[in-house]
Amino acid sequence: MRLKLTFNIRPVPHQSVRIGRNNIAYKPKKIVNYQVAIKSLAIQQLPKGFKMIPAGTEITIERLTYQFEYLKATPKKRRTGKVPKTTKPDLHDNLNKAFMDALEGIVFEQDQNIVKINNLEKYYDEENLITLMLKY
Repeated sequence: MRLKLTFNIRPVPHQSVRIGRNNIAYKPKKIVNYQVAIKSLAIQQLPKGFKMIPAGTEITIERLTYQFEYLKATPKKRRTGKVPKTTKPDLHDNLNKAFMDALEGIVFEQDQNIVKINNLEKYYDEENLITLMLKY
């Protein structure tokens, strides 16, 4: 089966766990809020009767794009569709970590079942958007 989800939200990279007072580890509030937003947007888009993809099922991500809104400093004449984003955050580690962790328990039982990611991109365009197409 195939599943396509679109999230109108700015992609947020995962940050390391922080150490607070008394050496207590915590996840930054920015990441927690991002993951809660991703979960609620995913639940709204899932088809009726959708059952979470069980553990042990091979999942192939056919397309995953992280689209960032142009910086305000970018002149309008340079805003010509997709422009590759060559700056931070790191595409494979940081962006995927927070996003996949948010979908775990909603779309799939375990993100370790993702065996292949095709067409992974990050770029600038007119709006913030994350697009996910997967097959299981």
